[in-house]
Amino acid sequence: MPSAPWRGAACAVAALLASCGDLPTISPTEPAASAAAAVGEADVCHQPDEGGQNLRIGLPALAAHLRHGDYVTTLRVSHDAGRPADDGVHFATIGAALVSAAASRAAAGELTAGACRITILVESGTYLGTVGTPSGTVERFPLMVDVPDVTLRGALVMALDQDGRATGKSTTGEETVLAPVEPLPFVNLLSTPIIVANAHPGGSAGHGLVVEGFVFQSGNAPLEEPGGGQAVLGVRATGLTIRGNRVEGGFTESFDLRAGSADVIENHLSGTAGTCDVCLAGPGTYRAYGNRLLSGGIPGMIASPTVNLAVPAGVEPYVLPATADVWAEIRNNEVRGHQRIPVGVGIRMDAVGVGAPNVHGTVHAIVQDNLLVNNRFGIIVHGAFPVAGTDRRGDVDMTLGGNVFQGTCQTNLYVAFSRHTFGLGLPANATRLQGSTFRLTLNGDASWDDAWFYHPAGFGNTLVVDGTEIANGTRHFYSDAGCPAS
Repeated sequence: MPSAPWRGAACAVAALLASCGDLPTISPTEPAASAAAAVGEADVCHQPDEGGQNLRIGLPALAAHLRHGDYVTTLRVSHDAGRPADDGVHFATIGAALVSAAASRAAAGELTAGACRITILVESGTYLGTVGTPSGTVERFPLMVDVPDVTLRGALVMALDQDGRATGKSTTGEETVLAPVEPLPFVNLLSTPIIVANAHPGGSAGHGLVVEGFVFQSGNAPLEEPGGGQAVLGVRATGLTIRGNRVEGGFTESFDLRAGSADVIENHLSGTAGTCDVCLAGPGTYRAYGNRLLSGGIPGMIASPTVNLAVPAGVEPYVLPATADVWAEIRNNEVRGHQRIPVGVGIRMDAVGVGAPNVHGTVHAIVQDNLLVNNRFGIIVHGAFPVAGTDRRGDVDMTLGGNVFQGTCQTNLYVAFSRHTFGLGLPANATRLQGSTFRLTLNGDASWDDAWFYHPAGFGNTLVVDGTEIANGTRHFYSDAGCPAS
């Protein structure tokens, strides 16, 4: 099912959380193995130039349909030696299926939207990849998706608990594993992704990509820095859906999404070795719900107006705007065991994005019905990455509701108009924000009397909590002692 975009800015700033309505019900994903058409048949997009109609036809009729401009819409990948391979419908590698999908889009002139969705069904088993030169059925990582409306579907059907959160287990017992031959590297501030959704500026775009039903492995040890690799990287791509995947340990980031829009739904993540588990950077709109994040990066989830970070070959660098807004709805997730010293945290809001100090950014966030357990900090709102001599402006508008904090090691809520570490009196970048506003609606989730904050005078910043402006001051009781086991 394609991603359903969030309802936009008006919904995010509504006074009542309920004004956005209930999230859509996500039906269980059909496993790849059971979705295959009968042998001797193919699914095609008939007459795509007239809007497209999905048809299932016999293979003998396929050549005639292709001559008329139709294209195959269900591609099947298998390592089973008994299955046909590379016949235009069946493939031995995911990469070959993606090349076929891209050729179909190019022939139809479908650069940013497709008349029909193309689904690549990857049967259960382990699919190895390499950043070097592949041979045989070894994939070349990253797998690049830069054409629209493609679904990559593996065999894992994620089981959910009674609260609708991912358990990491397959309801069918079948799994499709994407794993590297060698540990995924982290070199020159660049982590190698397994899957990339890229939108070329002014060209073809991986809008609408769906990634579901996979187990991602990095080849690196869980929680041991520096780690390496990303499960999914998105750059400028909109309408993404990342659903029902299990991401195992050793990645620097699990899902790194930049300057686009996405739904991150019902994924199970554990053991991220580097920075954030789920990184949501604008300008753009994101929803994350039903995910379970266990003992991962420094923040479990992070929202930032924009970032300027390295990208892999074939992906054009993102050109920073003068201003940027990110809209993030973070609901019904479990984030547990993020205890990195000094500032491991369940959920974090960054007013100024890394590598983007001159961008005046704004974070609009709804954080609702999450379970935050045994984290060093529950939620942090901070200046993040301001740099002296630059704009030094970043605003945050965050609304809480229905969140449960358990076993927080330091404090459930910490707010700083600087980098988080500097506000705690630790060695860090001493640059403060200026002329910025943090507007927080707590809805009883956390007590402001118990919250820590760093709000120095003389910088023109404004802090408003539950409609009341907070006077300048500072309060914290930071300790670098270890946290209880999670």
